Amino acid sequence: MKTRIVRFLDRLADRFISSQQLKQAQNIKYELAKRANKTTVDYVEKHMRDVSSVHTKWRVLDLALHEVKVNGLYLEFGVFQGETINYIAKHCQAKVYGFDSFEGLPEFWRDGFEKGAFNVDHLPKVERSVTLIKGWFDETLPKFLEDKADEQIAFLHIDCDLYSSTKTIFDCLEDRIIPGTVIVFDEYFNFPGWENDEFRAFKEYIEKSGRNYKYITYNYLHEQVALKII
Repeated sequence: MKTRIVRFLDRLADRFISSQQLKQAQNIKYELAKRANKTTVDYVEKHMRDVSSVHTKWRVLDLALHEVKVNGLYLEFGVFQGETINYIAKHCQAKVYGFDSFEGLPEFWRDGFEKGAFNVDHLPKVERSVTLIKGWFDETLPKFLEDKADEQIAFLHIDCDLYSSTKTIFDCLEDRIIPGTVIVFDEYFNFPGWENDEFRAFKEYIEKSGRNYKYITYNYLHEQVALKII
C-alpha cells in the first residue's frame, strides 16, 4: 500500500513539474527578460569589468553622490511620489530641483507601462531643500535654465524611462554638463528594449558632444547605473 502511494505521488509530482515547465516555456515575458539580462551581462562584461556593483538603488545613489566634486545644480527628472528626491536631499547639502509632469508617462514605454503610468493625484511631500517644477520637460526646463544662466550641472538623476524624455533632457542640458558632472540613470539596462531608451539617449549625447565618461557603479539586481563625465 505504501509503495502504491509513493508511486502515485511521484506520478502526480511529475505531472505538476511538466505542467510548470510547459507554462514557463510558453511565458513570453520570462523569455524576454532572460534575453534582456543576457545582453546586459554581455554589456557589463565588455564595458564594466572594472566597476564594483551594488545590490540596491540607494547604494547606487550613495556612491554617486560621494563622487560629486564640482559645484552646480542638483536635478532630478521623474519625481513620481518623491521617495528618491527626498533621499538625495537628505544626503547632500545642495538645493535639489525635481521635474515631473505628475501626469504620468507621455507615451507608451514598454509592456506594463502604458501612457499615463505613474500619474499622481497631488504633488508629493518633499524636504525643504527640494523645489518641484511641474510640467513637461520641454516646456519647463528651458525656462528654468534661463533663470540659472551661469550654473552648471553637478548631479543629475534621470528617472523618466523614455528615450524621448531623456533626449529632451540632454538636448537642453548639453552645454551645462561638464567634466565632473555625475549622472544616475534609473532605467539604464536589464529590461526588454533597454538599448532604446535612457541608454540610447545618453549614447547619442556622448557621440554628439564628444564627451567621455567613466562608470561609478551599477545595481546588479536591477536597472540603475551611475557614471561621471570626465
